[in-house]
Amino acid sequence: MLNSIRQKLFVYILTLISFVTIGAGIISTFELQKYFRAQLSRQMRTQIELIEFILKTPPATPPIYQYLTTYATSSHFRLTIINDAGLVLFDSKVPQDSLIFVENHGNRPEIRQAGEMGVGSDERLSRTINTGLFYLAIKIHSTLQSRHAFPSARYIRLSIPLQDIDEMMAAVQRKIIASGFIAFLIVACLSYFFSRRITDPLVKLTQIAEKIKHGGYDSGFSFETNDEIGQLSKVLDEMLRKLRDDVIQMDRLQKVRSQFLGNVSHELRTPIFTLQGYLETFLKSPHADEEKKRIFIEKAYKQAERLNMLLTDLIDISRIESGEMKMSFRYFSLQDWLQTLMADFENKARAAEIELALHLNTAMEKVQVFGDRQRLSQVMANLLGNAIKYNKKSGHVDILCKFERGKLKISVADTGPGIARKHHSRLFERFYRVDVQRSRDIGGTGLGLAIVKHIVDAHKGAIKVESVPGKGSTFSFLLKIKGSADRG
Repeated sequence: MLNSIRQKLFVYILTLISFVTIGAGIISTFELQKYFRAQLSRQMRTQIELIEFILKTPPATPPIYQYLTTYATSSHFRLTIINDAGLVLFDSKVPQDSLIFVENHGNRPEIRQAGEMGVGSDERLSRTINTGLFYLAIKIHSTLQSRHAFPSARYIRLSIPLQDIDEMMAAVQRKIIASGFIAFLIVACLSYFFSRRITDPLVKLTQIAEKIKHGGYDSGFSFETNDEIGQLSKVLDEMLRKLRDDVIQMDRLQKVRSQFLGNVSHELRTPIFTLQGYLETFLKSPHADEEKKRIFIEKAYKQAERLNMLLTDLIDISRIESGEMKMSFRYFSLQDWLQTLMADFENKARAAEIELALHLNTAMEKVQVFGDRQRLSQVMANLLGNAIKYNKKSGHVDILCKFERGKLKISVADTGPGIARKHHSRLFERFYRVDVQRSRDIGGTGLGLAIVKHIVDAHKGAIKVESVPGKGSTFSFLLKIKGSADRG
């Protein structure tokens, strides 16, 4: 692949150079043509001025017609002298006795232009000598003297064959083409050299990447250069460091997964085996009295209930972590929500001899909180259920609300035995229990607080715990409220 990149780079550079060379050649040729014609026009004007001087002071011998013809022939141009009426008075390509057969030149473009502007030029095929010519004509403005060779002359015109101009331009073009070809070869060699210099580091980077692909994580992309390749090398090194961390993280997650599967198996096995034991005992004691049967059935029912709770929590946490459980966020009444929760837990608290209280001041009666009401009810159900289960006799569970940093802080406080600080950082891990035996005895699944954390995180909040052994525990989290931008 990298060889193809090198080839593409080489071809791109050559293509670019080709366009540049051809473009430069065309522009150079065009500009040289303009420059050459401008130079030619200046030289012809100088010749015309010299001829005008000769006409004013003609030589005694030879005759002026013969003299001018010889002068024009030796100078490789055609000389024509024309009067105001357009009649040709002299033409170096026409014998003097044949001038009467030369057509009127008054309508020639260069003559009309010279009559209007003083100077005129044109390129065309001469009808007189049937040759392509470049013409330059100048109108004579000076007062004619008595010795003037052609007293009625008003225009002096010079012309040279276009073939001569074309041959000179062709010679120039050949030199431009040859120079361009040599430049192209030089640039092609340099392009190949520099394309290799550019792509060689990429080849090395690919070779290192291949090693990493096959597990060689100890390799490195270090290229100490201050260019894009060096920057790419640094980025790849950073990615490699993160990849190493990811591999470590994946190993850790694999261990966690294995541990999780072990925990799930253990948690499921316990109620299943217990349920199986009760049922087996029940089946082997067909003549037991009704009281014993009732006790066995109640115990079996509790284990089945615990098993159902565990499976429900496992399904919930799996749906949350996989993103399958979608949240429905909207504003709803804080007071109505908490009073509904109070009604749901009053009987449970009363049965456990726990006093359940909701503390809401009048400022919060119309507060609207933002979130998924059903999932937040699940959070509160877990917190309230734990606060009641892990409390002392005649204890208290209080639901507290207060404004904090433009949001509403909801807290669930109990008067239970409290939790030692060493357990705080792990409370929200799956299957983590402070007191394993007690938790199982009262029916805990070990997943409630993990579910709480996931749901609160989805609301862009954080669940916090404050607890001192012997003084109870308080779990709290923040919710967005309507009009929160107006609150301090």
